[in-house]
Amino acid sequence: MSTYYSLIKKIPGDDVFDGRLEDFGVREHIVPDQTTNTYRCLTDGRDYVWVRMDGNGFFWHVRGISKILYIVADVFETDIVSENQGQFWGFDTQEEWDAWNRAEATKAEEDFYKEVVKFVRGEAYDIKPGTIRMIKAEIAKRLIAESPDLLAEDKRPDLIKAVNLVYDRDHAVVVTLTEKDLAFVDMVATHEDDLPQA
Repeated sequence: MSTYYSLIKKIPGDDVFDGRLEDFGVREHIVPDQTTNTYRCLTDGRDYVWVRMDGNGFFWHVRGISKILYIVADVFETDIVSENQGQFWGFDTQEEWDAWNRAEATKAEEDFYKEVVKFVRGEAYDIKPGTIRMIKAEIAKRLIAESPDLLAEDKRPDLIKAVNLVYDRDHAVVVTLTEKDLAFVDMVATHEDDLPQA
């Protein structure tokens, strides 16, 4: 699984690739047909971190966890945030990002409900066949056929909740990891250099 990261402090691309990271075992790795002026690769000989540069700074494309990011953060005296943090997206606080996500989820729910109403009534709708939204729209249609009152606007939360319950029950795949599974993941993700030394 890949994750994107961004530097908090804006660093010129020339600085990242000027050789100063070599003192810490990190150097540029050229990959023919992939490396460009705006998409470059760093390696420590074990891990690889792709750096996508644009006018807004850097986006670090990393598979798993890499010590390269920690080295960059230390050398350039900055923090690095992942795409799972609000600062990556330009928010000052996690609370601002959480509020934005809640508002977007509410908007998406409202938009989906409007399209479901059109779908159920046989009107033109904007739900693509073969998508999760279409599966949920079909579930909604069945539920509304059984309980027509679910089509009322004030019943929207009940309909959405019922659709999600049926979808999760019939279509979602849930994977539960045991403590042993989690320990294995930790072991696989741990670099040899991070293991206790004798």
